[in-house]
Order: sequence, then structure tokens, then C-alpha cells
Amino acid sequence: MIKFITFGLTGLAAIFVGSALAQDLPATELWLIKIENGKPGNPVRINAGKGYNNQPHFSADGSVIYYTREMPGEAGAAQTDVAAFHTGTSITTMVNQTPESEYSPTPIPSRNALSVIQVEPDQKQRLWAIDVANGNMELLLPGAEPVGYHAWINSSQVAMFILGETFTLQTATIGKTGAQLVASNIGRSIRKHPRTNEILFVDKYQEPWQIAALDPETGVIRGVMPLFPGNEDFTVDSAGNYWTGNGSKLYKRSSGDRRWMLFADFKNHGVDNITRLATHLASGQITFVSDHIVSN
Repeated sequence: MIKFITFGLTGLAAIFVGSALAQDLPATELWLIKIENGKPGNPVRINAGKGYNNQPHFSADGSVIYYTREMPGEAGAAQTDVAAFHTGTSITTMVNQTPESEYSPTPIPSRNALSVIQVEPDQKQRLWAIDVANGNMELLLPGAEPVGYHAWINSSQVAMFILGETFTLQTATIGKTGAQLVASNIGRSIRKHPRTNEILFVDKYQEPWQIAALDPETGVIRGVMPLFPGNEDFTVDSAGNYWTGNGSKLYKRSSGDRRWMLFADFKNHGVDNITRLATHLASGQITFVSDHIVSN
């Protein structure tokens, strides 16, 4: 059942969110592979610096991968901004550099802008927009917090992972107050299905956790397919194929498949524990995040 609620969560939740996103960031690597004739090329590490490099999204034309990049902060504290890796030139530029930390850069439909979650000076985590051309920022949903992750339903509606005593999926409309509570006990991955326009998320009530789909028009939720045990990261490409990782292995599955199909194993390339993923099928590109492996 969909329930209408107002924004606002407990102080305990806000403290937890700030701790979870703004401190103790793990060292991660960002990789890019090219697909030719249905087969993957070797993965190329594309992050510009060490530390936390995560949460990639492709631009609409596939020419840019936007991601969260850890930058030097005051007194050695972790601080993140939005970086742009240009796939044609392999050059990395910065979309913004602010005293605050920004996470989860996501292209906004019909705008030359990215939505991000900013950890503000008072530790609120709210959804902002960054103009790609000039870096100017705009607060999108003043009352919505603490936001963890998000995906766009259309140019004005957004689905959000909201932290609290339980992690919930909520939807909201830019310019309006309040939100609709859709589901609870969800995982961090939220995606829009490019063909059905459903919002995909991870249902953690199921064992193993499974991908679920929300019809934003009717509020109906259906199960899609299970993930590997303990896995809450997936993406979906423009053809409707699902992708996930398990260790050093990359898997693909269509809605008609009975199981996940191994696409590639990148163990010999220094890849371990594949997590966040993004695809751009038209240009034959997949980007994914893995743990940083310390060399002996």
C-alpha cells in the first residue's frame, strides 16, 4: 500500500547518515570496459585519484562518466566532489569543488544538470542540482532528508532511499511538499527501467535479496529476480538486461533467463568485489566499482 507522509526523520537517523556517508570512506577503484561483438575487453582503471571513487553514472550520450571522487579535506578529513571522466579523451575534469561533500551524481532528465546528495554543514543530507556548465547549485527538495540514494522517475519526480530506523523507498515531486512511502527495508540500488518505466530497487525482506519493480502510476510492486546472497548492487541497460557483480565476476541476465549468466571474470586484472555499476549499451560501455587491492 502507498501511504502519504510528510518529510522528517529522527535525530538518530540523521546522525547515522552523516556518519555513514561522510566518514571512513573505503578505498575503491572505478573501471571501464568496452564491449565489441558481444564480448568484453580488458577493464581499464579510470579514477583520477586514490581513495573513494564511486557511484558512477553515464551521460545520456555515453561520452562522460560522472562519479563521486574523494578530495583532500581539512585536517585530513574525507571530502567528496563530482568528477567527470571523458571517455573519448580519458581526461578527468571536476564538475564542482565545494567545502561540502557531494555524492551520487545522477543526470537529471531534460536538463544539463546533475542531481547530487550534499552533506551540508549541519549534517543534513538533501537533494541538490549542479549545473554542468557552470557548477551552480540549487536545492531541489528542501524538506526531504536524510537522503541516501536516488533515481529519477521523470524530469520532476524522483525516487529516494531515505535513511531512518529502517531504510525506505519514497517518491516525491519537485516543487511539492511531502512524499509517498513506497517500501521499507530496501537496498541502496535504485534504477529506472528504460522500457517499462518502473522503478527498480532491492527488496531485503526476501532471502536472498531480490530486485523488485514499482509501477509509479499504480503503486503496484512486483518481484523481478533474486540477487546473489548479500548483494545489493545492480543496474539495467537500455535493452532491459540486468547486470550485477559477484566478487571479480560480472554477470548478465534478461527477464526471461532462469539464472544469472557469467559475462566475464576480471580476477587477473586486479578486480575484486564488484559493487556499483552503470551501462551505456549504445556505445558498448560498462563501468563498475571494485575494492582497492593493496599490492604486496
